[in-house]
Amino acid sequence: MGDAEEPIEDIEATAEEEEQIEAGGPKRRLLGPSMVRVLLYVAAALVMMIISGTVAYLVATRSSTRMGGQRTGPEQVQKKEPLTTFDLGEFSINTSDPVEPHFIKLTIVLAYEGLKNTELQTELNQRRAQLRDVVIKTVGGKKFDELNTEDKREQLKDELKNSINDILMKGQLLAVYFTEFVLT
Repeated sequence: MGDAEEPIEDIEATAEEEEQIEAGGPKRRLLGPSMVRVLLYVAAALVMMIISGTVAYLVATRSSTRMGGQRTGPEQVQKKEPLTTFDLGEFSINTSDPVEPHFIKLTIVLAYEGLKNTELQTELNQRRAQLRDVVIKTVGGKKFDELNTEDKREQLKDELKNSINDILMKGQLLAVYFTEFVLT
C-alpha cells in the first residue's frame, strides 16, 4: 500500500492578500473580543448608575413629603409665633398597677397663645396647686400599659389639656408638653 500523495495546495497569496501584507498586515477588526467585554462592563456600570440615581431621587422625594402628600419645603412651612409657656414643674407619680406599680417621673409645660395674655398667666399661677393635683390624679390613675407607647403619651397630653381647660376661666391651653418623661 503505497502512500497516497496528497495534492499540495497553492500557498501563494492572492493579489488582495499581498496588498494587505504590503500595507501593514491583514485588516484587523475594530472590536476584538476583549474590547467588546470592556464595552459591556461600561454599559452595565452606566445602567447601574442610572438605576441607583433614580432610586435615590425617589427615596429623597418620598422622604421629603408629609403623609398627606404635601411637600415640606421651606416655601410651605407656615411660620407661627411661639406659644407662651407655663412650667408646671416636675412630678414623681406611681402608676395604678395593682400587682407591680411602676414609677413615672415627668416634667410638664403648658402652652397657650398670646405673649401678652397676662390674665391666663395670672390664673395659671393662682391655680398651680390645683393644676398639679389634676396631673397627679390623671397620671396616677393610669397603668403602665396605658403609658408605654408614644401614641398613648399623646393621648395623655390631650386628656391633661382637656382636664385643665375645663378648670380655666381666663383662656385655654393649646398644648401640653412633656419635657421629661421616664417610666420605670
